[in-house]
Amino acid sequence: NLWSQSVARLWNEALIQSIREDFARPPVHARNLFHVSLALYDAWAAYDTVAETYLLGKTVAGYTCEFNGVPVPADIEAAREMAMSYAAYRVLRNRFIGSPNAVNALTRYDNLMTSLGYNINYNGTNYASGNPADLGNYLGACIILMGYQDGSNQQYSYSSQYYYPVNPPLIMDAPGAPDILDPNRWQPLELSTAIDQNGNPIPSKIGRA
Repeated sequence: NLWSQSVARLWNEALIQSIREDFARPPVHARNLFHVSLALYDAWAAYDTVAETYLLGKTVAGYTCEFNGVPVPADIEAAREMAMSYAAYRVLRNRFIGSPNAVNALTRYDNLMTSLGYNINYNGTNYASGNPADLGNYLGACIILMGYQDGSNQQYSYSSQYYYPVNPPLIMDAPGAPDILDPNRWQPLELSTAIDQNGNPIPSKIGRA
């Protein structure tokens, strides 16, 4: 039953299913789990007089997310659920738009928003207006921008910016290792076909881990 679970639970379930369908890349998904949790928490905490936000009004990883508070809504619970949903929605769309099952993931998020009664085409970010959707969109944008400068290199498929293998790839279909340069250093493996643990074909057939 959709309404028997909290909004946070619904968005976490959507995230977990997207992880199941995405490339098997644990560090990337640990980051996604953290940032979606951040989106849900800060959107909740923004309407609390005691809880302290993590990113709203703070500087994290060199990124400052300005925040001056929001007007107190007539229905705090409804405002929280709306802000949490828009924040999670924006982050999830950003993180899984390049997934091999992106169509499934993006449709899942759209359907959840619609089921909750929210307009997926609303993009306002003026949280001072008191509209919780604006707060969610603004928070989502902050998390996305913070992620672009946190060193993950998300914009370029999380490829390493600092390590390059000394040895050329070892071609698994060929005998021996005739091209190895340093036997004490890691050597990538080149496979004729590569499929990850989630069953997704890997575009590059050269192992990176």
